[in-house]
Amino acid sequence: MRQKTKAKQLTAYLLTVCFLALGSTSCTNDENNNDVNLGNGNVSGIITDDQSNPLQGVSVTVNDADISSTTDVSGSYTLTGLPIGKHIITFSKQDYQTVSCTVAPKQWSDGTANISTSMRYAAAKITGRLLDAQNGKQPLAGATATVGSEPVTTGSDGVYTISQLPLDNYTITFTYGDYAPVTKEVKADDFKDGVAQLPDIIMGGDEVLPGLTLSDLKTCTPWMYNEYRGGRNADNYPQFDWSVNYMCTLDMMGNWEEQNEGTTMRVDESKGGVDYDHLNTFIYGRKHITEDNKILTVFARTHQGPAIWNVVVVDLSEQKPQAKKLGDNISFQDGNYKNFTFDLSAYVGKDIAIAIGTYYSGEWVQLVLRRLSFAPSATNGLAWLPGTPINEQLEDLHLTQDMVRATMPNEMNSFTGITTYEGKKNRDEYVWAYRDWNKTGHVAAYWGLTSITKDCDVFTNEGYTIKTRGGDGSVSTTKAESYLYSKFAISNNRNKFTLRARNFGDNATYFKLIAITDEMNVKYLQPNSESKVSDLKEGPDGTIKFRHSNGDTGHPENYGKFVFDLSQYNGKNVTLVLAVYKGEANGDENKVTIYSIDLN
Repeated sequence: MRQKTKAKQLTAYLLTVCFLALGSTSCTNDENNNDVNLGNGNVSGIITDDQSNPLQGVSVTVNDADISSTTDVSGSYTLTGLPIGKHIITFSKQDYQTVSCTVAPKQWSDGTANISTSMRYAAAKITGRLLDAQNGKQPLAGATATVGSEPVTTGSDGVYTISQLPLDNYTITFTYGDYAPVTKEVKADDFKDGVAQLPDIIMGGDEVLPGLTLSDLKTCTPWMYNEYRGGRNADNYPQFDWSVNYMCTLDMMGNWEEQNEGTTMRVDESKGGVDYDHLNTFIYGRKHITEDNKILTVFARTHQGPAIWNVVVVDLSEQKPQAKKLGDNISFQDGNYKNFTFDLSAYVGKDIAIAIGTYYSGEWVQLVLRRLSFAPSATNGLAWLPGTPINEQLEDLHLTQDMVRATMPNEMNSFTGITTYEGKKNRDEYVWAYRDWNKTGHVAAYWGLTSITKDCDVFTNEGYTIKTRGGDGSVSTTKAESYLYSKFAISNNRNKFTLRARNFGDNATYFKLIAITDEMNVKYLQPNSESKVSDLKEGPDGTIKFRHSNGDTGHPENYGKFVFDLSQYNGKNVTLVLAVYKGEANGDENKVTIYSIDLN
């Protein structure tokens, strides 16, 4: 506290203007009065970092005198015996941006001058690798990665490293010969321990969609499920709420934003002039089309407008895939949500890439996507997806036969329920935490979620939580409150399902693991003898009743371990539904808090 007070006192005397030493040019008060001999004096001050903490070990030098100093633990320095007059004083320290300050004659008083400043941390790095699409994705040597005006060249391994950066937002441009330039955005939050590690970037391929090659589209995020919800507002709570809407985890290009009303495709004005043929900002993914999901319904509205937009499809099975619009561009301007339906029947049985977004008409527009849904017929607004119930017992799940058959098999084997993102984790700032799930294999990014009567606890330290209503209201072991689901191809080396989870308090939680084949054979699975749970029983109607209030990220071995044998499904696809039920009136919410899920 004394150091900060001293820094403020010294700064009050400071009349100088400091500049970053990217070029050594003076700032202001350019008075040349060194011809008069006014004797010698002292210059002192305090140097802090960009968080106002004293900075020790800063080298302090003078441009025209062989006098120097180094800051001590309090950030203080003193230059003694310096001729009174104009000088440029430079402050430098490894991993910080060098700063130079000009002290003019009028800043001296009684033989002393006070010069204090702050230095910005600048040891962050952006690194990654460029691959050559025209050479079998071999490392691309000799390409340049540019931030501002300082290019960096890739080595023989295709790796680039841009160093000495402050923690900030950056736009990086990659160029190589006559290859199409590639631009990537890096956010300050992307830096982990001072390093932003970008995924491999492929250059030299023919763009099928703006900024995306065929290889990009074949490896982009699959749209495995039948609906994706965007936005923060709680329409039809809890079916639509910030804690259950995960559209923002999908792949995007351009200037998009997560807003209260939906995941919003805006326009990137930096991409050039008016263009009605190439999408400007868009959301995209790959999907297998069947009779069960051939109708796409986009539930959307606009801010400003009119928005010129469309759905573009790329048939990935074609010899030379091309982007094709689904009809004419749509001009839409309405602050109310509206359904737009698109028929994908021509692609039944095929894997396609789908992009939904705006074109640049020269005006600022925002197309707000509240819901993307796939079904055998059109979806009506926020209603449940149309289709045939699996059976009478599961009708309240709102999981249809069509949804089960159309769900794409999940290729991942391990999932976490822990959010490791260190940024803000709340309703207003959740978007980057959600997007970070893609990197960590989070269950909410890779399983489908349906909230029927209760929303989720997304960011609890113990794990991702699906839960029931609280209070002592109606109870049921047949009507689920919320659930996660995903489809898996089961085989000899992938037929054991292990859930590590816990609940809270002394009350029991009731849940089910429901296995549904594409032929609509339904079984309620029970954990086997490998399971280790404090209090584990078989409940009514196929439920699993348990109490287990141990386990945290520091002690994962303390979570309850539920192990299920799936060998009866070897050679088949099976959709697994993890559903929670209000099995008893115990005055509280009942939770399944997931630490991890593994298939092996």
